[in-house]
Amino acid sequence: MKQENNKNENGRQQFDARIHRLGITSTLVVWCFFLLVPAAICVIFGLKIDLAATAKAAAPIMLIFAITGLCEKLSMAPIIGPGAVYLASSTGNIQNMKLPAALNAMKIMECEEGSEKGRVVAILAVAASSFVTTAIVFCGMLFLAPIMAPLLTNPVIAPAFDNLFPALVGPMVIPVVLKNLKVASLPVGLAIVIALVLGSTYSSVQSIVMVVVILISLGVYKAAYKKK
Repeated sequence: MKQENNKNENGRQQFDARIHRLGITSTLVVWCFFLLVPAAICVIFGLKIDLAATAKAAAPIMLIFAITGLCEKLSMAPIIGPGAVYLASSTGNIQNMKLPAALNAMKIMECEEGSEKGRVVAILAVAASSFVTTAIVFCGMLFLAPIMAPLLTNPVIAPAFDNLFPALVGPMVIPVVLKNLKVASLPVGLAIVIALVLGSTYSSVQSIVMVVVILISLGVYKAAYKKK
C-alpha cells in the first residue's frame, strides 16, 4: 500500500513538472509572437522605438496589470490547477470565458476543486473553450460583424453588454461563497464595503484591494483550518 502511494505521488510530481515545463515554454513562445507584430511593423516601415517614451507610457499600465495578473493567477491556480491557468493565460478571456468553463466542467463531473481529477477536467474544459472561442470569433469576423455591429452599438442594448462581466461574476462567485460561507464572508464583505466607500475611484486601486483581500482570505482560511 505504501509503495503504491509513493508511486502515485511520484507520478503526480512528474505530471506537475511536465505541466510547468510545458506551460513556461508555451508562455515564452506566445510572448515572442506578441512582440513579433510591433517588431515587424517597425522593421517594415523603418520606425525607431523611443525607449524612454515607451517605458514612461507603459510603466503605469504594467504596474496595474502586473498586480492584477499576479493576483488572478494566485487565486485561480489552487482552484483549476496550473495547467488550466497556463492555457487560459495564453488564450485570454480568462474571467468571462475560461474560468466559468472550467468551474462548470468540474461541477458537471462532480470533481473537487483543486483535486487531481479536477485539474485534468479544467485543462480539457479550458482547451475546449479556447477552440470554441476562436471558432466563434473567426466566424464572427467573417460573417457576423456586419450584422452584430449595429446591434452592439444600439443605445438601447449597449448597457447590457457593458454589464456582461458583472453578470458572469455573480453566478461564479455566489456558489463558491455559499460553499464555505464562514471563511468567505469576511473577505467578500470587506471587498464590498471598500468598493462602496471608494465609489468611482475603486477601479484605480482595485489591484491593491485584491492583494489585501487575498491575504485576508488566506489568514481567515488558516485560522478556520486550525479550528477544524
